[in-house]
Amino acid sequence: MSLEEKTAKSKEVIQEARRKYAPNIGLAFTGGKDSTVLLHLTRSLFGQVPMKAMFIDIYDHFPETLAFVDRTSTEWGLQVIKARDPTLLPRYRAATDKKEKREISRMMKINAIKHTVEEQGWRALMVGIRWDEHPARSQETYFSPREDHVRVHPILHFTEKDVWSYIRRHSVPYNPLYDKGFRSLGATVDTEPVTDPHAPERAGREKEKERIMERLRELGYF
Repeated sequence: MSLEEKTAKSKEVIQEARRKYAPNIGLAFTGGKDSTVLLHLTRSLFGQVPMKAMFIDIYDHFPETLAFVDRTSTEWGLQVIKARDPTLLPRYRAATDKKEKREISRMMKINAIKHTVEEQGWRALMVGIRWDEHPARSQETYFSPREDHVRVHPILHFTEKDVWSYIRRHSVPYNPLYDKGFRSLGATVDTEPVTDPHAPERAGREKEKERIMERLRELGYF
C-alpha cells in the first residue's frame, strides 16, 4: 500500500472506533513519534482530538519528552490525563539497583494503564503500536479485546519509515530526542540512543523488557 492508502486505512479504523465506543474511548499519548502521528490523524479527521489523551507518568521521563507533551497538548488543545501509580513510587526512588528500577517502572506503567481505563470508564483505548516494531506485536489486530476494554491500533500497518514519511509530509511536530539518535522512547532508565544504522528500531530499549514483551502485554502493557 502507498502512504496515502495506509493513511486512509488508519482513518477508517479511527472513525469506526469512535462510532462504536464514543464517548467512552481514550487515546494513549507517549510523546513518541507513533502516538503523535495517531494524534495528528485523529485531529485531521475531526478538527480536534475529541477524546481524552492518556500520558503515562512513570516519574522518569526525559525532560524533552515532558516538554514536548506539554507543548503539543497546549497547541493542539488536548485534554491530557496523567496516568500514575504512586503506590510504587517510594520503592522506585529507594531502589539503587538499575534492574530493580526497571522492573518497578514496568509495573508502574501497567498499573497506571489499568487504573486510568477503569477510572475513566473507557470501553476502548487507541494506541499507536505497529506490526513491525516487535515480534510480540506482529500478530495484533486493529480491534483487540482485553479483559475490560478493547485496544484499538489504527497504525498497525505503518512501518517506521512510513511514520517518518507521514511526519515530514504533514509537518507534524516530533520529540527532539529523535534528532539526538533515539529511535524508540521510554523512561530514562531503559532508553538509549542507537548508533548502528542497521540495528532494529528498539535496539536502544532495555533488553530484558524486549525479551519478555509478550508477557508484559498479557499483563496490560502496550
